[in-house]
Amino acid sequence: MTHPTLLMIRPEPQSRAFTAAFTAQTDRAVPVIYSPVIGITPRNDVDLPDDATLLLFTSVNSVTVWSKHTTDRSPSTLCVGENTAEAARAQGFKTQSADGTGEDLLALVLAQATREDRIYYLSGNHAALDLAQALQANGLNARRIVLYDQSPVTLSKVALTALNEEPVVVPIFSPRTARYLAEQISDVPLFKCRFLCISENAAAPLKGLPAPTEIASYPTRASMISALDMTLRNFTAKD
Repeated sequence: MTHPTLLMIRPEPQSRAFTAAFTAQTDRAVPVIYSPVIGITPRNDVDLPDDATLLLFTSVNSVTVWSKHTTDRSPSTLCVGENTAEAARAQGFKTQSADGTGEDLLALVLAQATREDRIYYLSGNHAALDLAQALQANGLNARRIVLYDQSPVTLSKVALTALNEEPVVVPIFSPRTARYLAEQISDVPLFKCRFLCISENAAAPLKGLPAPTEIASYPTRASMISALDMTLRNFTAKD
């Protein structure tokens, strides 16, 4: 059995948090290469509302950037998943997790929010689902605030060498990181690579690449950890 390497392509803080959680839950030590393919640049010119009653977070990045702009923790918050919810709690927010996708968060908001709420969807410049528009279409008072810009980052030479020569598992957590990765490795053989995606949407940009793709049972960190543990158990050099 050849032990594969994990290639983590999310922003490094989230990548390290995931690998730490994976190691803690599985007691498995795995070599890791950190090579983000997406860069996060916070915006300075953020229009801070003074009437917010409900904030929506869909990433740890949005929690981190928002928390640097204001010390107000009075609004209620709803988060897309438990990882984001943990980050919000660590910043002093009272929050609840939809424990799923953007669509799950939308359903949670529609179930709880009222027409009196002033809802703010805090996001990057790219969003797979504009929650503010979806909520407006349902008669709610919602607005999107863009907190940061997302841009592609070039894979490191170490990462490219691993993809060319070594058994590698690449966890994929969003369609955009998948897209940025696919654009850089279209001519890489990927003989010993395997992708592990959090959802079908995250896997879509990888179609056509010569490497097998697996999908986690549920779009959660816990499910990704379980799927990764199983993938590593079954992985051999010939895969």
